[in-house]
Amino acid sequence: MVGEWLCYQKPDGLLEARVAESWTSSSDAKQWVFKIRQGLKFNDGSALTADDVVYTFTSIFDKTITKGVSRSKGNYDNILEPKGVVKVDANTVQFNLLQAVANFPYFVSSAAYGMCIIKKGAFGGAGWEKTMISAGPWKMVSHVNTETTVYEKNPYYWDTKFNPGFDKVELIQYLSAATAVPLLKTGKLDYIAALEAADALALDKSKFNVTTTKMGAGGLHAHMRSNFGPFQDKRVREAAALTIDRVGYIKGVLKGLGGVIANDSVMDAYPSADKSVPQRKQDLARAKALMKEAGVPNGFKVDLSSWARDDINKYAKLIKTSFAKIGIKVNLVIDGSDGGSAVYYTYDPYPSKPGKVNQFDNHSWLASNLGITEWSGRGVPDTYLMREYRSTGDWSGCMLDSREMDAAVDAYLQALSASAKKKASKKIQEVSLAETPYLIVNTAINVTAARKTVTGMEINGMLQIDCRKAKEV
Repeated sequence: MVGEWLCYQKPDGLLEARVAESWTSSSDAKQWVFKIRQGLKFNDGSALTADDVVYTFTSIFDKTITKGVSRSKGNYDNILEPKGVVKVDANTVQFNLLQAVANFPYFVSSAAYGMCIIKKGAFGGAGWEKTMISAGPWKMVSHVNTETTVYEKNPYYWDTKFNPGFDKVELIQYLSAATAVPLLKTGKLDYIAALEAADALALDKSKFNVTTTKMGAGGLHAHMRSNFGPFQDKRVREAAALTIDRVGYIKGVLKGLGGVIANDSVMDAYPSADKSVPQRKQDLARAKALMKEAGVPNGFKVDLSSWARDDINKYAKLIKTSFAKIGIKVNLVIDGSDGGSAVYYTYDPYPSKPGKVNQFDNHSWLASNLGITEWSGRGVPDTYLMREYRSTGDWSGCMLDSREMDAAVDAYLQALSASAKKKASKKIQEVSLAETPYLIVNTAINVTAARKTVTGMEINGMLQIDCRKAKEV
């Protein structure tokens, strides 16, 4: 809405040029050059230049600016340092990487957490939402955190074809479809950006359009902490995974519309996935045998932590009932605050680090023995691999510390050919099954609903709404 990035992830997962009009790379994918559009302006009318781009990507490394460790810095751990971001001329920025990254444009796109272009000297962390100065198609009028935001058209937007059928757009946050769907039916809402499959299927098709968007490896990932608590033995993690009836969940709960079967790996949704890797299926006999081998034949008690949202509540119920089949008694500890900000997403502790063991369970994302985290959908798996699977990842709920996984992740990031990516993907898939750091039951599909009279609304896997072509007919 307000933000604008060097490039933007479209609903099909591919990238389109935005602040950058083009980009090229060296043959080894270690240097990337981005050409910045001329004449760009922020939504306050000031010029957007290469200096602002350099500042955006270097300020996240400066603790005097970020007032601590920036949660955007994890986008670039081990691949980029601030000195690697270079202004070549007034309209050119070069990124000199620490290693080859074949999918680097995604690291500076709308798929990169917190990396919309901001003004030089600005602080993009807490408080930015009060002004929201960037270069996107819309400009903030008012904002109430976790409730509602009103936008108006940005008169300085670079795209002269930008001509939506609305002067203002209001985004309202609801935690449950039980509240939002009745408002859609009565015309008080025009569009719901994320909807449970059952609710979407119940809508009158003569009045509403239901659309779907593939989310790559986005959706719900349930971590089982590998360095503390009852899931330290990988046999226990594998046993837990073998209790789940994936096909039944997708058909029964997701109604076949909210996702397709996944294999506990973030690679499953992408073309590089090796389909020869066997699909994990429910096998209670094997699960019970593994529990016995691990010395816990009667199971144990464990808390499952997350926050209250329709899809999370259903996934938590699936895990609780499935684990019970092998004696694992799950107690649900669900944060009922808006966005899980009171407990689950306090970011205390943060970040996860290899070798650092938080010997407690405080029901937060990075210090819970069992937890469910929602991930946005990206066109490539690199961010999940970097921040969730690699031992150095700052968003690793499982805190897996595996040299084998690290090597496979690096091989994938650096792979320049489709065959090399597939080879690395196969290894990641195999290690994911052997270690079972996460339960990823389905590859998510986002479901939206709009009144028939509203057209042109688009949403990508990141759940970023694009109203640039929206019209009322």
